[in-house]
Amino acid sequence: MTTSQALERVFNRMILTNLPYKKKFVLAMGLVATLGLTSNCTSAVAADNDLEPEVESSVWEENDQECASVTLNGKELVVYRGANSAEDRAENLADKLQDLLKDEKLEPAKLVPACEGQLATIRVDGTTLIKFEVPESGSATAATPLECSFKVVNAIRVILGVPQIPANFLKLAETQSADQAFIACTNHAAAAVSAAGNFSPNFSGHASWYGGKFHGRRTSNGERFDMNGLTAAHRSLPFGTKLLVLNRRTGDSCVVQVNDRGPFVDDRIIDLSRGAAQKLNMLSSGVAMVDCMVLNNTGR
Repeated sequence: MTTSQALERVFNRMILTNLPYKKKFVLAMGLVATLGLTSNCTSAVAADNDLEPEVESSVWEENDQECASVTLNGKELVVYRGANSAEDRAENLADKLQDLLKDEKLEPAKLVPACEGQLATIRVDGTTLIKFEVPESGSATAATPLECSFKVVNAIRVILGVPQIPANFLKLAETQSADQAFIACTNHAAAAVSAAGNFSPNFSGHASWYGGKFHGRRTSNGERFDMNGLTAAHRSLPFGTKLLVLNRRTGDSCVVQVNDRGPFVDDRIIDLSRGAAQKLNMLSSGVAMVDCMVLNNTGR
């Protein structure tokens, strides 16, 4: 165990005590001095990130119940409990993660958390690399499959030296696929540092939105219009084209799919569904200046 890991454990135990905050702080500083940690916290974190990734599983009994955990460089990722072979599930996940981390061709920046039914998955470029079970609902570490995968993926990304996926990924994934949510939130982050040139819109201009009386009507591609979905009307882009749309004023973004024709007002470049407009925080304004980036162009 590294010094910083030992320090973190002591800090965690101190947090659970009833000592006043000021006294906890004084004790923590004393502990730092005792351990000789003269470098700053950033150095300690950097030292941990320099370690070779190590996945371990461990087993114990608690209240006559079998428990097993999976850790990555000492950081707890998943804890299984109960009669459904906690040890086997932990070992199975640990083996899969260790194999993944040994893959020299792995591009950690492409790791995406996802789920398939009740299983958590880890994907790269639309391909599932790992599937694993999540702790049962009702346990202290229970989470949805996507939340569980999100925690594991971000732990791997940190260890391998790439940025974590932003927390808004989970919210975006409620209304679109995990891959689309990943593109949306990572490109949104890139847009925030557009000086680096990471976000390159294909076109920009004013967007409007429509809903109400059009809800349930046929769109130009024959689908029923769902005003609460994430779709858009464009004059010429093929149906099925997916676009990342960024509201310049608010910084909000979402991914939409072209399924209709329009808008039929000269100064507007795209007409969004009500659901997309809500994501972009432009319901009240009605019209917003947006940047649009084509994510695919394989529609018809």
